[in-house]
Amino acid sequence: MEWLTKMNEALAYIEENLEGTVDYRRAAQLACCSLTRFQRMFDFLADMPAGEYVRRRRMTLAARELKDTDIKIIDLAAKYG
Repeated sequence: MEWLTKMNEALAYIEENLEGTVDYRRAAQLACCSLTRFQRMFDFLADMPAGEYVRRRRMTLAARELKDTDIKIIDLAAKYG
Protein backbone atom coordinates (compact mmCIF):
# COMPACT_ATOMS: atom_id res chain seq x y z
CA MET A 1 0.00 0.00 0.00
CA GLU A 2 3.00 2.30 -0.29
CA TRP A 3 1.70 3.57 -3.65
CA LEU A 4 -1.47 4.74 -1.91
CA THR A 5 0.58 6.65 0.66
CA LYS A 6 2.52 8.29 -2.18
CA MET A 7 -0.71 9.21 -3.99
CA ASN A 8 -1.98 10.79 -0.76
CA GLU A 9 1.20 12.88 -0.60
CA ALA A 10 0.58 14.03 -4.17
CA LEU A 11 -3.03 14.87 -3.30
CA ALA A 12 -1.87 16.85 -0.26
CA TYR A 13 0.46 18.80 -2.57
CA ILE A 14 -2.43 19.55 -4.92
CA GLU A 15 -4.64 20.70 -2.03
CA GLU A 16 -1.88 22.98 -0.69
CA ASN A 17 -1.52 24.65 -4.09
CA LEU A 18 -5.15 25.16 -5.09
CA GLU A 19 -4.88 28.93 -4.80
CA GLY A 20 -1.77 29.00 -6.99
CA THR A 21 -0.39 26.90 -9.78
CA VAL A 22 -0.62 23.14 -9.46
CA ASP A 23 2.42 21.49 -11.03
CA TYR A 24 1.25 18.03 -12.06
CA ARG A 25 4.82 16.96 -12.74
CA ARG A 26 5.69 17.73 -9.12
CA ALA A 27 2.63 15.78 -7.97
CA ALA A 28 3.79 12.85 -10.11
CA GLN A 29 7.25 13.07 -8.53
CA LEU A 30 5.70 12.91 -5.08
CA ALA A 31 3.74 9.84 -6.18
CA CYS A 32 7.01 8.33 -7.49
CA CYS A 33 5.75 7.78 -11.01
CA SER A 34 5.66 9.35 -14.43
CA LEU A 35 3.19 12.09 -15.26
CA THR A 36 1.19 9.76 -17.50
CA ARG A 37 1.07 7.05 -14.85
CA PHE A 38 0.05 9.60 -12.19
CA GLN A 39 -2.79 10.91 -14.36
CA ARG A 40 -4.07 7.39 -14.99
CA MET A 41 -3.84 6.41 -11.31
CA PHE A 42 -5.51 9.65 -10.20
CA ASP A 43 -8.33 9.17 -12.69
CA PHE A 44 -8.83 5.61 -11.45
CA LEU A 45 -8.84 6.56 -7.76
CA ALA A 46 -10.85 9.80 -7.97
CA ASP A 47 -13.06 8.77 -10.89
CA MET A 48 -12.13 12.04 -12.61
CA PRO A 49 -9.01 13.53 -14.20
CA ALA A 50 -6.70 15.56 -11.97
CA GLY A 51 -7.48 18.77 -13.86
CA GLU A 52 -11.21 18.31 -13.29
CA TYR A 53 -10.57 17.62 -9.59
CA VAL A 54 -8.61 20.87 -9.29
CA ARG A 55 -11.33 22.85 -11.09
CA ARG A 56 -14.05 21.44 -8.84
CA ARG A 57 -12.06 22.05 -5.66
CA ARG A 58 -11.34 25.64 -6.69
CA MET A 59 -15.01 26.22 -7.45
CA THR A 60 -15.94 24.80 -4.05
CA LEU A 61 -13.46 27.04 -2.26
CA ALA A 62 -14.61 30.06 -4.24
CA ALA A 63 -18.28 29.34 -3.51
CA ARG A 64 -17.59 28.93 0.19
CA GLU A 65 -15.59 32.16 0.29
CA LEU A 66 -18.31 34.00 -1.66
CA LYS A 67 -20.92 32.79 0.82
CA ASP A 68 -18.93 33.49 3.98
CA THR A 69 -17.25 36.81 3.12
CA ASP A 70 -17.96 40.07 1.33
CA ILE A 71 -15.36 39.43 -1.36
CA LYS A 72 -16.13 40.62 -4.88
CA ILE A 73 -16.61 38.02 -7.60
CA ILE A 74 -13.88 39.59 -9.71
CA ASP A 75 -11.45 39.15 -6.80
CA LEU A 76 -12.47 35.50 -6.45
CA ALA A 77 -11.91 34.96 -10.16
CA ALA A 78 -8.41 36.41 -9.86
CA LYS A 79 -7.66 34.35 -6.76
CA TYR A 80 -8.87 30.97 -8.05
CA GLY A 81 -8.45 31.40 -11.76
